[in-house]
Amino acid sequence: MKHHARLAFIPVALAVALGGVIASAPAMAAEYTLKWGLVTRGDMQEKLGHKLAEVLPKATNGRVEVKVFPGGQLGTPAAILEGVQLGTIEGYAIPADFYAGADPRFGEFSIPLLFKSVKQANEVLADRELNNYILTMAENKGLVGVMIGVAAESYYFGAKKPIKHIADFKGLKLRVNATDAERARMAALGATAVPMGLQEMITSLQNGVIDGTMSGISIFTNFNLQNVGKTLLMTHDTLLISFACLSKAWLDKLPPDLRKTVVDEARKLQPWARQTAVDEMASLAKVWTDRGAEIVTLPPAEQAELEKRLAPIGAEVTKGNPVLKAFYDKIQAVKAKYPN
Repeated sequence: MKHHARLAFIPVALAVALGGVIASAPAMAAEYTLKWGLVTRGDMQEKLGHKLAEVLPKATNGRVEVKVFPGGQLGTPAAILEGVQLGTIEGYAIPADFYAGADPRFGEFSIPLLFKSVKQANEVLADRELNNYILTMAENKGLVGVMIGVAAESYYFGAKKPIKHIADFKGLKLRVNATDAERARMAALGATAVPMGLQEMITSLQNGVIDGTMSGISIFTNFNLQNVGKTLLMTHDTLLISFACLSKAWLDKLPPDLRKTVVDEARKLQPWARQTAVDEMASLAKVWTDRGAEIVTLPPAEQAELEKRLAPIGAEVTKGNPVLKAFYDKIQAVKAKYPN
């Protein structure tokens, strides 16, 4: 009996010992790290990075990990874009017009009245042919697109003086992202466009260097701009279209099968990202008003006047460049398939 007990004890002891070794062994490190760069914070673009951090390790059996860097931790928009093109930053999400320096066609997404609504915009951008065209059109500039969709409605915001009428735009210095369409829009409203990054914008609003901005709701809520001004003007004239991409230089270093998995899995998240932004727009608008601030609209006659002034801008800013005009015409053609 003692002999049998001893035999039974040995494998149990061995198992316990081995279990201790296994438990104390460090987890296998990922072979590749995808740094997801952002200038914004707490919005769909950041949430997309966290979603990738869930999806990609599973899809790649732990070979790829994702680390999210919101709030400009990796630099200014231009610095992050350069990093993506060089391959030192692996992923980036920001409104599409910030990529205009790499490919001017991205600037067309800031054209006013380009789409009738968020719903129409997302349907057009999800159109299989156009979606594939947009996601791949800047690969020769080192940008492999993985998501295009509406990030936010735009609101006009005055710091010291609220903007509630068209006449209130006159003489204001308003921050923009520096595209021709944005400059033309501000000029049509009687304001002066001031190109400026997000971090600089916050301090410039506070010290009076600029009078206001046109931004998405997450900017106003996440940066507590209700402490600077209380009124947002909604005119439905321009949507903030987000473009998310991966670095081609980085992807080219991956084995072909892994590269395909990373791109495919990221692109599958497009519907999720668009719906997340739609939900976010509603919830953050409530946050803004719950803080004692307000969202206003123009009187009907002034809204009609605003649209009349802004309607020609798309054709005007693209007519002198065949590449820009061809892309603008492509969007218009696809838009005809989704009239509502």
